[in-house]
Amino acid sequence: MYNILIVGHGTFATGIKSSLDLLIGECDRIHAQNLSENITHEEFENIITEYLNKYDKLIVFADLLGGAPSQIVTRKVLEMEKSKEQFVISGVSLALILDICSQIIILNEEENILEKINTSLDNIKDTMSVVCLEDFCNDESKEESYDLQDIIGI
Repeated sequence: MYNILIVGHGTFATGIKSSLDLLIGECDRIHAQNLSENITHEEFENIITEYLNKYDKLIVFADLLGGAPSQIVTRKVLEMEKSKEQFVISGVSLALILDICSQIIILNEEENILEKINTSLDNIKDTMSVVCLEDFCNDESKEESYDLQDIIGI
C-alpha cells in the first residue's frame, strides 16, 4: 500500500493535509512535513530519510519544483535507490493531490501508479479556471449578461 508524504515551504504541507482530512477524511497513510524557519535543511533531510526507509511505496508531493523541499527529497530518492515505487511530484496543487490520493486511498487503485500519476498531471489543467467580469458582460450595453450559477457550478 502506498503512503503519501506532502512537503513544502512554511506550513504548506500541513495546510494541504488539513484540507485533505476535511475532503476525504483523516488517513494514517497521508503524512506532512513542513520546511519552515523552525527546522534546518539537515533536520528536514533526516526526517525525509526516515520516511524513505520506512515506506518502500511512497508518493511525495512537493510544493515547488526547484524549491529546497523538492530538491532534498529528489536527491535522497536518487541517492538511496531504495525502491522503484517511490515517486516525487513537484509543483503540486490541492486538486492534483486530491485526485491521486482519491485513486490510491479511497479507490485502492495502486496498479500502474506511474500511469495514473501521469494521467492526473495531464488532466490537472482542466481543474483550473480564470474568471474575469469583463468576459461575462455584454459589450454593447455593459450590463450583466451572465448567469452566476453557471459560472460557479451551482
